Formats: sequence, structure tokens, C-alpha cells
Amino acid sequence: MSWKKLFNMTTRENFGQFVSIAGIFINLLLSVVKLIIGVMSGAISIIADGFNNLSDMGTSIVMLAGFKIAAKPADEEHPFGHGRAEYLAGLFIATAMILVGGNLLYSSVMKIIEPKALSVDKITLIVLSISVATKFFLGIFYRHAARKINSSAIEAAALDSFTDCLATSVVIISVCVWLKFGINIDGGAGIFISAFILRSGFSSLKEILNPLLGERANQDLIDGIKKIVTDAPEVLGVHDLIIHSYGAKRIFVTMHVEMPATLKLLEAHEIIDRLERKLQSTFQISVTLHVDPVVIGDKAFDEHKELAEKILAEIDGNLSLHDFRIVPYKTGRKLIFDVSIPQNFFMSDKEFKKEFQRRLIELHSDDRAIIHLDHQYC
Repeated sequence: MSWKKLFNMTTRENFGQFVSIAGIFINLLLSVVKLIIGVMSGAISIIADGFNNLSDMGTSIVMLAGFKIAAKPADEEHPFGHGRAEYLAGLFIATAMILVGGNLLYSSVMKIIEPKALSVDKITLIVLSISVATKFFLGIFYRHAARKINSSAIEAAALDSFTDCLATSVVIISVCVWLKFGINIDGGAGIFISAFILRSGFSSLKEILNPLLGERANQDLIDGIKKIVTDAPEVLGVHDLIIHSYGAKRIFVTMHVEMPATLKLLEAHEIIDRLERKLQSTFQISVTLHVDPVVIGDKAFDEHKELAEKILAEIDGNLSLHDFRIVPYKTGRKLIFDVSIPQNFFMSDKEFKKEFQRRLIELHSDDRAIIHLDHQYC
């Protein structure tokens, strides 16, 4: 079976497991060969490179376990599935890279303090060159797989493989310098390699932590969801879009949809059902839409809404309201509504409510506002 057919015919989890198994065997082979050469030659950079491949084998095992756990269906304790196990596998890979880089840095510094002669030859160079080529093609394979199935764990493994290529290339240079000039730069080469491993490790760690901590959803997904809903002729607007990710293809979406209050309940329900089905089929997500009725054609309602919008614009042009309604209050009215607060807004919630109330009373002394603040997640 060709790799192309494998990409198209297997499930995401099965392919992830296949990629992990390939990484286990390739890294095991490379580590054994390098450790044998390193011990025979006494080259700390080759030994360190061998242990680096051995750690890569370990991370491939963890990645395999991550995909196996992620493939498990939802259960009573994990109703949203086990998709985030893949992120944990990527977290382990990034942490392992940092530990390997730190250990190599220490060993390299000690090698500079206490240098020893190397015992290497052209066979060593050939083996190391084959190692570079192997890790390069493994990195390409990882990168293609990561983009095909949108896997942050495999993406981290791809970055690790390309870093290994650079690391082994530096080892080759140090061996060539020793063979040609008799100058031992093994320790310096090790420091150079460790710097790249550490840099890649911290970069991968940042990429993995973002989805674990709850990063902002992809902007194309946000725009696509809003466009499909707002394109419906009955929809007046949308707000309170929230997107939760529990792993690849385990995305849950909720959003409020504004529709005319004159629509019958069954009619509005049918429209919402149709939009939910369309979003689910388009983006492979789980969607729950909530209807917010909007009063149209009421003079008092329109006047008070315009007043509230005017005050918001004076405070900050990025503020917007929704779920607006009015009810009698003594000799005036209560303005009840939600306000969408942008990120990094310059006022606290308490300060904003107090300021809005002050401006409202200056214009309409008998009116009061009841405001719910919505902080934006998308």
C-alpha cells in the first residue's frame, strides 16, 4: 500500500499510531549505531547524539500511547473524549528535548574542561551522513503527517527530527576538523548542538501549552461560523461565540443568534436546527445555537436602544450591546442589556457600569441600567 493510500484510507488515530511506530524503529536503529561508534571513538558529541536518538525513540513511544488514548471513545468520566491526550504526548516530547539539551550542554562544557583525543575515521563520517539523511526524511514524513491530520504532537516530533539533522551535521564537522587538522572541537560542537535542541524544545513547549491552556480559536473557523449564520435572511446578528477544543475534530461551539421577536417559536426553532446542521457538516464540529429575540418597530424600544448605543460609543467605539429590552421603572424605564467587552478594555467592570449609569442619568434622570458584561472569547 502506498503512503498516499495510507493517508486517505486510515483513521486519524490509526495513522498517528503508524507514524509513532515508524519513529520508534528508526530512532532505535540510529541510537544503537551512534552509541556504538561514540563509545569506540570516545567522541562525546556522537554519544550525545546517540542518546538524543534514544530519547526520540522514547518520545515516539509516548506519542504512540497518546494516539491510542486519544482514540478511546467518550466515557462517563470524560464526556468530551480523550483527544487532549495527544497534547500531553507533545508536552512530553518538548520536555524531553529540553532535558536532553540541558544534559548535553553540561557534558559538552565538561568535555571542554577535560578534552580527550578522538578515535574516528571515514566510516564514522559515512554512518553519520546516513543518519542525517534518515532523520531528514523522517522529519519530512512527520511534517507531512502533522499537516495532514493537524497533530501538534507529530509537528513537535518533526521539529525535533530537523533539529537532529543540524545536530548531527555539526558532529560531522567536528569529526572532519579532527581528521584534517587534529583540532578537537568536540565540546564546542556539543554546546552548539545543545543550544539548538534547547531552542527547539522551548519552541515546541510553547506550541503545545497553548491548546492545553485554552488558546483562541482559528480565525478562519470563527469567520466561517459567523458568515454561515449571518447569511441566513432571518438572522439579524450574532454574539457570545464560544469555541472549546478537546483535541482535533473534537470542537464544541455555542453562539447566540439574534432573530425578529415576531417569529413563531416553531419557525425560529426550525431555522436554528437548519443552521446547526449546516455548521456541523461544514466544519465537523458540535454546535449549539441560542435564539435571542429582537424587538422591531417599537418606537420607545428604538429610542432607548439608540440612547444606550450613543453612550457606549462615547465611552469606547469598540463596545456593542445585545439582548436589549426595556421594562417600566417608577417614572422611567430600566434598560436591560448585555455589553460585549473587548480584550484589554481600559476600565474595570465596576468602573464601566458606574460610568454608564452616570451618563444615562445625566440624559434621562428617571432611567436606570442593568448591564451584564460579556468578555470576548473569540
